[in-house]
Amino acid sequence: MNYICLDLEFNGAFDFATGKSAESNEACHHEIIQIGAVKLDRQFNITDTFNAYVKPTIYPRLNPFIADVIKMKTEDFRNANGFKINYLKFKEFLSDSENLFVVWGETDIPVLYENLSYYRLVDEPLIIKYMNLQSYVSSMLRRENGQQISLKNAVETLGIQTENNYHNAVYDAYYTAQIFAALTPQLRGIKIFCSNHYKHLK
Repeated sequence: MNYICLDLEFNGAFDFATGKSAESNEACHHEIIQIGAVKLDRQFNITDTFNAYVKPTIYPRLNPFIADVIKMKTEDFRNANGFKINYLKFKEFLSDSENLFVVWGETDIPVLYENLSYYRLVDEPLIIKYMNLQSYVSSMLRRENGQQISLKNAVETLGIQTENNYHNAVYDAYYTAQIFAALTPQLRGIKIFCSNHYKHLK
């Protein structure tokens, strides 16, 4: 088995004429613009990484709020491949091994499947099993019920060395992997989800 720590960055609708939020495309509310992943083996050693920037087409210009968070501009994606090409590369990265996906929060899995559905790529389950590490860490660090700890705060609380910025998919996947590896002895009994029910997570 491999452990795949996955993180996504995505864009959303914005009305540049009025400077206000706009109505989203009903078929895809959040368009993925970066896929980042870190692969761990059974001993929780990093064996490979994946990073792909995705050229936005549903919402061709970056929402300014998103741009401010990820510190990138629309022009930075000019030479990026589209979602389909990057998805196929991501599937190659996953290989045919059994994978348990580890994500930070409840958003990335539904957004991934929303994009796969939009591009008619849901021919088979990509993610069979996954776990929301954020929920577990929030409970472990005794956050009040319903309050979720941020990735940055978790990294700082656990004393994990920071080398890169946050809100970049591959860096956030790396930090998720570091937290996962550090807490593995305490993860017995954590809830594992099945991707067949991803729609219920929205």
